[in-house]
Parts: sequence; C-alpha cells; structure tokens
Amino acid sequence: MNPAERPESRPERHPAFIQPMRAKSGSLPTAEGWSYELKWDGMRLQASVLPVAQGSPPSLELRSGSGRVLTSTFPDLASLAEAVDLRVVLDGELVVFDQGRPNFSRLQQRIHVADPSTSLLQTHPVVFIVFDLLRLDDSDVTSLPYHDRRRLLRSILADGPNWRVPSHVDEDGQQLLDLARAHDLEGIVAKRTQGVYRPNSRAGEWIKIKLRRRQDFVVGGWLPGAGGLRDRVGSLLVGVRDGGELRFAGAVGSGLTDQMRQYFLENLDPTITCPFSVVPKLSKPPTWTEPRLVIEVAYCEWGHGQHLRHPVFVGLRLDTDPSQVFADRMQPDNQI
Repeated sequence: MNPAERPESRPERHPAFIQPMRAKSGSLPTAEGWSYELKWDGMRLQASVLPVAQGSPPSLELRSGSGRVLTSTFPDLASLAEAVDLRVVLDGELVVFDQGRPNFSRLQQRIHVADPSTSLLQTHPVVFIVFDLLRLDDSDVTSLPYHDRRRLLRSILADGPNWRVPSHVDEDGQQLLDLARAHDLEGIVAKRTQGVYRPNSRAGEWIKIKLRRRQDFVVGGWLPGAGGLRDRVGSLLVGVRDGGELRFAGAVGSGLTDQMRQYFLENLDPTITCPFSVVPKLSKPPTWTEPRLVIEVAYCEWGHGQHLRHPVFVGLRLDTDPSQVFADRMQPDNQI
C-alpha cells in the first residue's frame, strides 16, 4: 500500500453538520428547572475545530444554521482553531456590535462578502457568541443536560478577541428580561436545565421571550417599484409555512437598501407558478420566485388572516431553512 493511502496519513475531516436546535416563542417560564440567557440579534453559526495533529495545523470550519460553509467569509474567527486543544463542535450566534449592542443591520454588511477587505474587517468585526457544545473529542454530548454542556464549554473555551461564552442565570428570569429591555436588546431565551440538545428540533425546552415583534418569512416573489424603481425590486412578497403550504403574509418594501434590492434581483429565481397556497390580490403584476430565501421582518401588527401592518425589512437570514419558517404564534405549544 502506498504510504499516502494509509488511513493514519489521511487528513482528518470535520464531522458532519449538526442541524441546530431552535427555540419556540412563548412566555417567561416561572417554574423551577430553567436557565436564562440573553437573546443575541445575529446569525446562527456552528464551528468545528480540529486541533494540531500529525504536523498538520489546526483547522476551523464555519457553517450557517442552514449548513452553508462560511469559513472564508469570517477570517476574524481563524484564531479560534488555536484556542481549543480538542476536537469540538460549537453552537452559537454571530453578531456585530455597535456601541455595545448587537446590530443586525451591520452584520448584513458582512454576511454577503465571501472575501472581506481589511477595511471591512476593521470597521465591522464579528463576534461569535458561543452558547452550546455539541461534540467533544470523539463524543457526541448533545444527550447531556444543558447544565453539563455549559460546564464543559466553560472548561475548554475562554473568551477571545472575536468570541465569548456568555453568562447565564439559573433563577429570576424576569430580572434578566428587565435588563434586556433596559438595554434595548431583542429579549432572552429560557432553557430547561436538564434538557438535552435536540438537533433539527424546535422543542419547548428552549423558549425565546421577545421584546420586539419580529418574524422570519420566506420570499415568494416581488413587485416592481415606482419611478426609478420600476424595473427593480420595490417590495418582497413573503409568507410562512402553514402545514405543507406557504401562506401569504404581505409585501415588504420599507427598509430595503439599493444594495439589497440588487441582491434580490440577482438571487431570486423567477418561476411562472405562484408559490403561495392562495394567489394574493396585488396592485401590480408580480414576479413569482422559487421560495428559497428567508428574510427577517419587524412589524407593528399581524393578526390571523390579515397581512403585515407597517412591515420593515431587517435582514437576510442565510442561517434559516425556508422549509422550517413557521409563524411563531401559529405553533401549537408555544406557551409554558
């Protein structure tokens, strides 16, 4: 056998991507057995680290919440591979801070750039908020209770220049929620202390308590604008999954920058078929698109059977699978 073909000489591979566990929207749990963390306004990120082995340098692989490889997009995190001496898979949220608070709009200026310039890295540095540990050496630790995973995470990873392990509290979630409100943060997440990590699940063991009305939506088409925007994207037609169908929720135009209008024009795949379960009545002929892109929208009101009122585009969600975009308020057991 050629030495280069021997198993021990082959480069070590990163483990398979683990579909992230998601939180449901709900009210603040008041019973015992819950821990509480701040909710970070960013993009879900999974990091796999392979330490130095057989003379090979450490290796880092970054993936979005939908599994897309983003390693080259965030060179800010390259030194994370040297910060851990074990094979690990980390779960967390990627944010860009602005005056001490996460700013999702500033993060949007990073997630579309595969090879960021030195200037962009300096003006919009990312920070990886690591809140969970999924693999440790050769062991899958998702079956361990949340508290044990958190303890292990703290023992192997110290805060670094572009990453940190956030604190959590085991009681008085209301106090943390009040703190989030005082600092104009998105909200908090409650997690069952003895809960396991359930990949590709939105179980009631994680509950997000939001202070702002925001929701992910699937883009199913667009309408042209007026005047100078008559040949460009004026507003996006969006919906949410309801059973096996995509239900229309409204049109979103406010908040779209020229850069984002051009992005959607280039990245939305036209189709002749309306992707929504019921063809909406619109003021202009639409361009229907394949429902593959997900956006986050802020809004004032959204009642059952009604369209979004005063929706504002917040950002693109490259970390979200469009088949998993359900309305938070439609989930059957989102209250504890």
